[in-house]
Amino acid sequence: MSNPPGIADQYRLAARSFIEFARTLDDDAWTTVVPCTPDWTVRDVLSHVSGIPDDAAAGRMDGAPGEAWTAAQVERNRSFGIDELLERWTEQAPMFAEIIEQGGEHRPPIDCHSHEHDVRHALGLPGARSNSIIDLALFALVDAPVRLEIAFADGGSMETGDQTAASNVTLRGATTFELFRSRLGRRSRSQVRAYDWQGDAADIEAVIDGWFSFGPSPLPIVE
Repeated sequence: MSNPPGIADQYRLAARSFIEFARTLDDDAWTTVVPCTPDWTVRDVLSHVSGIPDDAAAGRMDGAPGEAWTAAQVERNRSFGIDELLERWTEQAPMFAEIIEQGGEHRPPIDCHSHEHDVRHALGLPGARSNSIIDLALFALVDAPVRLEIAFADGGSMETGDQTAASNVTLRGATTFELFRSRLGRRSRSQVRAYDWQGDAADIEAVIDGWFSFGPSPLPIVE
């Protein structure tokens, strides 16, 4: 698996993908509750992701990326129309992409693309499941307390974790999209435990214990 493009390019891709998808949605879609973020509607998710570059432009970064900071984005952007939010985000995305590139901050493109898939899941509209943002998430997020080999369903593979550890765990048949979603808390622990793991049971549990950067989801999420 080759190294993905730089952070700025990744964020521009993530923002463009979300914006183009958002422009296809009808009025009913915007009021749909998003199970992956159950306190939010699709409209609220847009308020959050479009609110991040706006906060950066305005210097409102205290508390980032905490819950109070994201909640403030949702409340502040209620007064804007959908088209206004999309246009503002389109204008601000290039500037924000350069800021996070300079800061070496890889999380915004991953967060943005994750939320696009939260919305797609809520609306039953899958898509955009194979791209360099998902590869970036793997490089940035996948780790383990033992040596971990991931053999992907498409024939590719990667090694991660503690390469000096005596223990070795293998995960077979995974897709990059599945790992992207599960690592970001969009799968339950039972779903992750059901993956095709090979290795000592205690070592596998140790990997699962550290698997989730967020979450896990309290309920299974099927996409």
